Amino acid sequence: MLYKVGVLEGGCEVEKLKKWISNFFNAFKVSGIPFLIGLLGAFAGSEGTSKNWRRIIIPLIFTFCAFLELKSFWVVLLMIQSACLSMGYGIPDYKWYYTGGDEGSTLGKFWYNIFNKNENEHKTFWANVFTRGTIGLGIVSSFLVIPILKNNWLFYFLGSLGIVLVYAFNSWGGYGQFIIKWKNKTYYLLKVDFITYSVLGICGLFIIMKG
Repeated sequence: MLYKVGVLEGGCEVEKLKKWISNFFNAFKVSGIPFLIGLLGAFAGSEGTSKNWRRIIIPLIFTFCAFLELKSFWVVLLMIQSACLSMGYGIPDYKWYYTGGDEGSTLGKFWYNIFNKNENEHKTFWANVFTRGTIGLGIVSSFLVIPILKNNWLFYFLGSLGIVLVYAFNSWGGYGQFIIKWKNKTYYLLKVDFITYSVLGICGLFIIMKG
């Protein structure tokens, strides 16, 4: 009888440990992974670092999380996101035609020419919004494999809205930087990059995990 009680108590402790581990990983998915994605996105934008920290590693994180959730090799299609994160988004300098300044990216030039037909400097706002928003649309299109497999279309559209909005209205802003030191080197990370990629992490996991 005492043996059975001991077994039951031991079983309860094991279940408590499993529950604690499960809660820990769930908490990490909610907060730790978006934080990591935000940090990688900002780090990749710092001088002297590789853009692959965001172009390759972030899509790999999403792909790994999606595979754990869905157990399908089709989630490898999330790696299409690498192409979207490699797209140029520079906007031409005002009157670059005449001054010989930065002509921007192909995508940035396309939207600049649409909104700046009258050479109005203030209209670069909308050129920025649509340039970055287009990249956001490309990123959310890479997540289409999730609702196709999971049929969680409502969560897909909600998460996609968050990604497109943060890219369109936040990703090109400027509000300071923070410093990290690693291996005797100092890196200056933009706060706007950290916030943008953290929101990408939150919304991306929302699409993958919900439903």
